[in-house]
Amino acid sequence: MKTKPDPVKTLVVSFVFSIPLSFLLIAVYTTMLLYAAKIGASEDAMWEYMEQEELQ
Repeated sequence: MKTKPDPVKTLVVSFVFSIPLSFLLIAVYTTMLLYAAKIGASEDAMWEYMEQEELQ
């Protein structure tokens, strides 16, 4: 017989995984914005640059 997953455990696990992921996204975005400010580019230009790098 299958048992349903415990909602409390599922919630705790999702929080544990989402917090480091949030920090990673914040770090990447902050680094991108700082680099953009350093070279004087806009946020849109940085997204374009990252997409071009991804495609290569």
